[in-house]
Amino acid sequence: MSSVLLVSSNGAGMGHLTRLLAYSRRMPREVRRHVLSLSQAVPVVEQEGIPWEYLPSQGASGLLPATWRALFAERVTELLHRLDPDVLVFDGTHPYRGLDVALAAHPRTRAVWSRRGMWKAGRNVDQLEKAAWFDAVIEPGDLAGQADRGATAAVPADDVTRVPPVTLVDQDDLSTRTHSRRVLGLPAEGPLALVSLGAGNINDTNDEIGAAVAALQSRQIDVCVTAPAIAERAYAGAGVHLVRHFPLSEHFAAFDYAVTAAGYNSFHETLRLGVPSIFVPNTHTSLDDQVGRAREAARRGWALSTDSLAGGQAQCLVDELVARGNELSAQARRDDPGNGAAEAARTILAVASSSPSRREARP
Repeated sequence: MSSVLLVSSNGAGMGHLTRLLAYSRRMPREVRRHVLSLSQAVPVVEQEGIPWEYLPSQGASGLLPATWRALFAERVTELLHRLDPDVLVFDGTHPYRGLDVALAAHPRTRAVWSRRGMWKAGRNVDQLEKAAWFDAVIEPGDLAGQADRGATAAVPADDVTRVPPVTLVDQDDLSTRTHSRRVLGLPAEGPLALVSLGAGNINDTNDEIGAAVAALQSRQIDVCVTAPAIAERAYAGAGVHLVRHFPLSEHFAAFDYAVTAAGYNSFHETLRLGVPSIFVPNTHTSLDDQVGRAREAARRGWALSTDSLAGGQAQCLVDELVARGNELSAQARRDDPGNGAAEAARTILAVASSSPSRREARP
């Protein structure tokens, strides 16, 4: 029976943690799993029936970077000795110094780097050298991959296992419209839109949310705004429904439309699960190329896209979404290559049972 330690970075959203859970769900039940996360949203793992532990990120801890790296190395080393997992899977774009130290102290454990692409051009290039710490690198694909100009796009195919885009939920996992609205406490009848422009931890999104809400309500479309588990504050506009549910995507049948950011998870969930969408990329991200992702979706005829809903843009886009949304979402589903989570899970378990590690020593 294999054992897997899933380690997620913190990030500005829940993408890293959610992706690890997507892999976990596709592993056989007898596989022992354990989560260590730097995300304050980690308690959601409990509903998956997986033991979890929280380690504050450097920013959340208030420690100096060098002090935090030493703490991180100590904590991961202790966890590896205590659990003795066959494989550690780190999901993030920046493997932390200290992870290499912990892995060197417990050489029996293999290591996999789960690393999504669509990095902003010229950013984070130095991190690619850290692939030497791992026995394998898995890259979840991106529907917008043709527009990827980031450093990972140039990595040779022999150096990485690329799988189709990964989401936690598949179409077959969706609850019915009636059940979803009841579970979320939403109106049973009438058109309903989901507005999800991020947790608001990178930049204030209230003005964009307000513009979306006003435009939707002018079309007599009820509005539901997400209040993510890691959000520092929730939208406080009048006349909207707030939802705190994980994973919300299993209830996407409740929604007729979406106005959403273009982070990896929200982008692929809305397109894969058939919700007609307007993408409003967060331009303040340090690495994730949400602008490139959103514009590629518009170019391919999968969704609408705008860099901002201000200046009257929201109403025009909502009107177009109502007119063309079903056509757009149908095209997106036709072009979807399928969920790569199961393939990634098989790759992880294959690494877990592979020959002794050949990881390079710390550079």
